[in-house]
Amino acid sequence: MHSRHPPAPSNGRTVSAAPPYTIREYRPGDEVEILKTFNRVFGGVDPNFVPRTMEEWEWAYKHNPSGWRIYLAVHDDGRVLSQYAGIPERARIDGEPTFFTQAVDSMTDPSFRAGLKRPGLFVLTSRPYSDAYGGPPPDKDAVVWGYPIPPAWRIGKRYMQSEVVRTQLKLVCEPDQLQLPPGGRLTVEELTRFPEDTSELFEAQAARSGAIAVRDKAHLDWRYVDKPGADYAKVAVRRDGRLVGLAVARPGVFSHDAGYLLADWLVGAPGRAGEPFDLEAAAELLAWWRDRAVAANAGPLTCVFPDTSAEWLALQEVGFRARDTVYFLTARNFVKQYDMRWLRRHWYYTLGNSDLV
Repeated sequence: MHSRHPPAPSNGRTVSAAPPYTIREYRPGDEVEILKTFNRVFGGVDPNFVPRTMEEWEWAYKHNPSGWRIYLAVHDDGRVLSQYAGIPERARIDGEPTFFTQAVDSMTDPSFRAGLKRPGLFVLTSRPYSDAYGGPPPDKDAVVWGYPIPPAWRIGKRYMQSEVVRTQLKLVCEPDQLQLPPGGRLTVEELTRFPEDTSELFEAQAARSGAIAVRDKAHLDWRYVDKPGADYAKVAVRRDGRLVGLAVARPGVFSHDAGYLLADWLVGAPGRAGEPFDLEAAAELLAWWRDRAVAANAGPLTCVFPDTSAEWLALQEVGFRARDTVYFLTARNFVKQYDMRWLRRHWYYTLGNSDLV
């Protein structure tokens, strides 16, 4: 799918500064011009911006086991004027396969904004993107979501049917305030790559989640091992050889505050009746996370879980407290029944589903 958009003529004269361009899906080789525009646009607004490399681009889009989502407005001379892109994740919604995609890296070269009438090139690029990728399971994106900055939110709300799912809170605990029972019964193993039986543990987490991104070996290795410059600590917990817990963490800054950030978390089914999940495995993961934070002198333990999840309450029982963040979670649903109210109640996610850690 593509559309052609030359400048609009009036009595034989051009009345828009917009150059002749085509809106179309990404083609191999476009990444060279995408990177040029990306680094120019974001380098112009962020004094701390570090230019993205081709290795980083290929990791995010070319090597993602869930594929890629990219639409471009391309000048006749090959320059990328605008991009609407997303990082998809294979997902389950009500147990059925689908995709959830975070909208990221979207941009318009400011040199070509002034002459374009509203709704503007950014919005025009987003429309064929939504037509191509949004839709019902199993092959389409049931949900496109993000943590937008205010200007992007205003555009998304007005033109792209985006809505707020929730104001995002975080859970925070100083390492010496964590209150855990004595451990030692389970085997704790630091990881270099994720184990072959990761999918079995994911199924236990998925069974208690109406909507969840797939966390199998392929995804977790891509996300936390193969990422250029990856420095995530990773751990597995086993009981009599059976995998019952996984966690990923690293020092970082989230919502302006430094801390030891929990990127991902998988815990097995309840060990005893009445438990929300395997509390013994969870305690071992928390103890590992605490010890890592102390060794790194990285600040408080910091994580994100939905405030409707079992983790949200369970972590507060051992010392975590809810704190505000600068973020709010927005989404557009492409399947009617999975509206914002449904997503708020049923969608399980962590920081690692986003590009914020």
